[in-house]
Amino acid sequence: MTSTPDTVLDHLPPGTRVVVRHRLPEDGRATDALGALVRVERDRVTVRTRAGEVSIERAAVLVAKAVPEQVWRLASFLRRAGVAVLDLDGVLRGFDADGGRTRSEQELGLPELGMVDMAYGLPEARDMVVGRSTYARWLTALEARLLELGHPQDQVTAAVRRWEEDRGTPIRRTTALVDELLADGIPLFVLTNGTDRVPDELHRIGLGHLAERLLNTHDLGFAKPAPEAYAVAHAEIERRLGRQVGVAEVRFTDDRVDNVEAAREFGWRGQVFALPR
Repeated sequence: MTSTPDTVLDHLPPGTRVVVRHRLPEDGRATDALGALVRVERDRVTVRTRAGEVSIERAAVLVAKAVPEQVWRLASFLRRAGVAVLDLDGVLRGFDADGGRTRSEQELGLPELGMVDMAYGLPEARDMVVGRSTYARWLTALEARLLELGHPQDQVTAAVRRWEEDRGTPIRRTTALVDELLADGIPLFVLTNGTDRVPDELHRIGLGHLAERLLNTHDLGFAKPAPEAYAVAHAEIERRLGRQVGVAEVRFTDDRVDNVEAAREFGWRGQVFALPR
């Protein structure tokens, strides 16, 4: 098989920081796309840059390579934890790896992440993450809302099916760090504004070993960033470890700034999650 400049991308996992030099379709000028590799398909590659996702025809690729990463400060932060606590969604797993949700939003005429904003804005979502409702009821409410807005039944059915089937994809850099922390004997927990499906989802995507370390607000009764969520989670950490835990022993990361700020107010040490660039 003849080697081409883009073939290096076939061997890089999603999330790898890359630079892809390619020709623009409008005028043939060469330009660079620098960012995280989202997906590699037969004819196209997608890179998430600071300006958004860039879709590039593989035939237009001139040079493609991984970019050396800087020291990951978050890793250093968590390695010094007495107890490490990580968020789940956006930290340990990501969604829409196959572009299904994006296709649904395009078919429904919604903006990027419009379906996410709609789903999590529903009263059923707020009830679900504190144990007063279920994933099934939330899904039914999402379908009803889309139909109420006048979207065709077939498009809504397809969109809801894609949503339900996407249980997430592990973010390999973070899950590798978690394995390292566990091997070093650092007590570790996962605190998520979750649903009744989370334990099963973890097993399905290969993260079943984290189910026993799960602090699910669906079970705790309070969701981040409410102060009670951190208090109840801390008490559960102490119960599981069988000892008192000073609040300053806990180091926490989450991809939402408000959740990290609330954790700091409680007394945990917090850092906003970001992969190394």
